[in-house]
Amino acid sequence: GKSGTQNIAYETDKDVFAEAVFTLGKKDRDVMDFLEETGFPPDDDEVVISREVSAGGKSISYLNGRKTSTSVLKSLHDLLIDFHHQRDQQNLLNQSFQLDLLDSYANLMPLREDFRSTLQELKDNIRQKQELEEQRERNLQLCELYRFQLDELAAANLQLGEDAALEQEFNLLSHSEEIIELADEIYQSLYEQENSLIDNLSHALSRIQKYADLSTGIVELGGKLEASLECLHEISFELRNLKGKIASDPEKLEQVRQRLDHINNLKAKYKKPSIAELLAYTAEIGKFVSAQDDNSGKLLAITAGIDDLLAKTASQADDLTGKRSKAARLLAKDIISNIKQLSIPNAQFEIKIDKKADSEILLTDINRVYSETGQDLVEYRFSANPGSPVLSLKSIVSGGELSRLLLAAKQALAKVMPDRTMILDEIDVGIGGKTAGAMAEFIHKLAGHFQVICITHLAQIASVADQHCSIEKRTARDKTSVTVTLLDASNRVNEIARMLSGKITELSLQHARELLRI
Repeated sequence: GKSGTQNIAYETDKDVFAEAVFTLGKKDRDVMDFLEETGFPPDDDEVVISREVSAGGKSISYLNGRKTSTSVLKSLHDLLIDFHHQRDQQNLLNQSFQLDLLDSYANLMPLREDFRSTLQELKDNIRQKQELEEQRERNLQLCELYRFQLDELAAANLQLGEDAALEQEFNLLSHSEEIIELADEIYQSLYEQENSLIDNLSHALSRIQKYADLSTGIVELGGKLEASLECLHEISFELRNLKGKIASDPEKLEQVRQRLDHINNLKAKYKKPSIAELLAYTAEIGKFVSAQDDNSGKLLAITAGIDDLLAKTASQADDLTGKRSKAARLLAKDIISNIKQLSIPNAQFEIKIDKKADSEILLTDINRVYSETGQDLVEYRFSANPGSPVLSLKSIVSGGELSRLLLAAKQALAKVMPDRTMILDEIDVGIGGKTAGAMAEFIHKLAGHFQVICITHLAQIASVADQHCSIEKRTARDKTSVTVTLLDASNRVNEIARMLSGKITELSLQHARELLRI
């Protein structure tokens, strides 16, 4: 185990400093990985944890010489130290704790994490499917309306600016006859009728040109009259041709009117004042309908994915169940062997596994059948006496038997667990006499796998330790202090003697030496 663990503590007038050094073994890959991931790589094979507490009560924690948080130390604590106290004994009555022990023994935690990940993915997909189905149901009628509107607007084949051009054409066609009559009337007055404007202007031009040699001003005036005549001739030509350009076409007028009416009706129906806004609305509802179509595709894909995930979940759950069943027999055998060494010679112990899943699982059964740990309910069953039925731990086990059972389980787990420092806090509650001696030997054997720190009131258990510390609590001036003293050889004998009889006598000292085998 972590036989290299060292502890240092000192107090000054200003602060208190405590430090623990852990020497890592070959099996501590999980600790090394954690330190690398969190940015606290160790020096060689040592992990140094320290805390400084100021006189004002503020504390600073360090990991491998760098400041760190309580949460990091808590996670590291669980990897380095197995803290066994009386509450653990009650945890052994909890089926979840029983399952964790079995899975740790069988090294199933990685497989269990894979199952948990698959189950979570399955649940996420089921939730997404439900959301898509609810969304599709909510939008069903709206989507049908939008599809109808898209068909109607697509059939209208609206063009940007078309309404303004049609209105202009409609106005022109509506007044075509009036425009033609007016053009003919102007043409007649300019050119065709007797004494037309062009005739009169031509006559005037010929008369004034007779005097052109007499004055440059008359020449300029004649030029202007000549230019005016040319312009009037062009106007007369355009007036004559206007009839061909603006023809009275009742049929075309009706077509334009109908198209304008159709566009205006769409504007009124959709409450859009322009074709530009109608086209923007068309694009908007088109996106909505496309999104629903995409959701339908997603729904098909996610449904297929759920089927695959359900099959994968069932397969992983069955794999867990099979490996647990095999490991349960081995763990039960180990615990029986260990518990018999702890003065329960007729112990019977078995691990019952109930598989919650049926042969075929429906989606509605997921939460009922599966939890994050799989599909199994695990129950530890025990009998201490011959002839007594093997029943659930919580219905028959005593406090002393429970502490020994947990210790037996920890010894079985020692074969597969990484090296840790194990702290046993008053594991001897409820036992004494011969049983205490058996537990002492068992703890000593456990120390062959782990570094064991045992807090005990029983001399039989304390006597098998390699080193002893005395813990003393003092109260003075309304202040309480705890003193921990590392005992030398003679003080070890005195402390064991005190634990045996409450006081140091020659008889208790002799008994203490016998226990210490010195």
